[in-house]
Amino acid sequence: MRAPIAVFSDPEQDGHDTPAWHPENKTRLDASLAGIHEAGLDDAVEWRIPELASVDDLARVHDRTYVEAIESFCANGGGNLDADTTATPGSWLTARRSAGAVLGAIDALRNDECDVAFAAGRPPGHHAVPDRAMGFCLFNNAAVGAAALVEQGERVAIVDWDVHHGNGTQDIFYDDPNVLYVSTHESPLYPG
Repeated sequence: MRAPIAVFSDPEQDGHDTPAWHPENKTRLDASLAGIHEAGLDDAVEWRIPELASVDDLARVHDRTYVEAIESFCANGGGNLDADTTATPGSWLTARRSAGAVLGAIDALRNDECDVAFAAGRPPGHHAVPDRAMGFCLFNNAAVGAAALVEQGERVAIVDWDVHHGNGTQDIFYDDPNVLYVSTHESPLYPG
């Protein structure tokens, strides 16, 4: 039976194990997913575990050397990538699954498997630039999905609704006429 809403989320999302005091921790996504239950949408939702985005998927928008550096950094125990962004040993797979959630949502919509698709993953992505992590973000999940669509000949609009400007997404697509990026954010909050 076709579900009206497909939610792509990794039940193991806590593999990106940031401390409870860190602003980007698992309770943020847990609260979002709980909201689906609290809204009484359970009968309308099909829960799906996303596939891992491949290195090639990530390399559509990130330098391959950067992607490989994140894999190595996580395999060697992780740590702080900058003042805001941390990675743990489990972050490599969790971040790939977060990008994979976007790809899965796109495929579900394109294949008419649902009316609405929601990619609920972490770490978030809109600050990640082609060659580095930034602002809690390892890989730019929305950009990975948009690049896959552009590769298939589509034009894409990304509307980023966040208190912070999605500088990474803007940087990635700044010169690409196939992607319209619109950000609603509060200035001059991060990244400035």
